[in-house]
Amino acid sequence: MSKPKLIRVAVAVIVNDKGDVFISRRSAAQDQGNKWEFPGGKIEEGETAEQALNREIKEELGIEVLTSTHMTNIDHEYKAVDPTQSKTVRLEVYEVKYWLGEPRGMEGQPVRWVKRGELAHIDFPNANKAIIKLLLS
Repeated sequence: MSKPKLIRVAVAVIVNDKGDVFISRRSAAQDQGNKWEFPGGKIEEGETAEQALNREIKEELGIEVLTSTHMTNIDHEYKAVDPTQSKTVRLEVYEVKYWLGEPRGMEGQPVRWVKRGELAHIDFPNANKAIIKLLLS
């Protein structure tokens, strides 16, 4: 039996000076549609996680990341009924405290700042649960 496809994703936990966290909502058409997530995206061939993070955050939120600090990597398997459709995502998670610009949904996606304590009550993809646990510890 083959291993599920590995998809590397750079993820930004953007935290403002009040400690609030910035999240965005996936479109209904996407896998895990209408769930909230920490912004980011797939790491392309030949790209470092930091390069992907900077590119994705600029595309999605219109801000320039000034500094990012690696927090953790999280592997999460999404099992499908058809095993050939199963996949594993590796979330390479970075905390972002300094950026230029004001984050907004550049692709029309809903976005908002939330208090850390609210994160546990918001509908996130299962792969994000470990990030939330880390942020609440």
